[in-house]
Amino acid sequence: MTAMTYPRYLHLAELLSLQHPLTAPLEQDLHDNERLFISVHQMSELLLSQVLVDLRHIKENRCTARCFAHRADRATLMVESLEAHLTLLRETLRPEAFLMFRDRFGSASGLQSAQFQELFRLTDRLETRESSLPLEPHRLARLRTAITHWRRTHLGLVKYMIGDLPGSGDTDGVRFLAKRLAGSSLDDTARHPRTDSEKVRSEHGVS
Repeated sequence: MTAMTYPRYLHLAELLSLQHPLTAPLEQDLHDNERLFISVHQMSELLLSQVLVDLRHIKENRCTARCFAHRADRATLMVESLEAHLTLLRETLRPEAFLMFRDRFGSASGLQSAQFQELFRLTDRLETRESSLPLEPHRLARLRTAITHWRRTHLGLVKYMIGDLPGSGDTDGVRFLAKRLAGSSLDDTARHPRTDSEKVRSEHGVS
């Protein structure tokens, strides 16, 4: 029997072959920027799959109080890590670079992520069933807070990258995301100064 190795255990050959930018490799800088964009989103979906493993376990009433605390806290920490992925994109992908490959993925949109939609649904359902779960409701509150922070950071990233341009999922972009945030104020979004992406579009005559 062949000894297990790190690459075999993690299926690294397959994992590292899943990034396929639509930008030609000859456009190296743009190709590499698009690869970064794809990689970060794939990492987010992979980590999110583990968040859902824990939340499904809780939802199915398979948890003792100790198990509930462990899995709820772990899910919260992973959601906080998802927010860090957005920060990574904000700090390392310039709006002008993103706008150069954005049209290539057409109508593909994070709104089509079945996992994020399940995350939002599961969290709502767990909160409505709070009395039937092991006590310590503050743990669900922490999870809800982490998800809200992620959504606000995502909204900020979208503002930074596309400004007032329509969203790729056939929405009105920033305003659509802002409306989805409970308690968010559209007036507050209007008070933000022009983003770098807006300046770039202005310089190139794009409104």
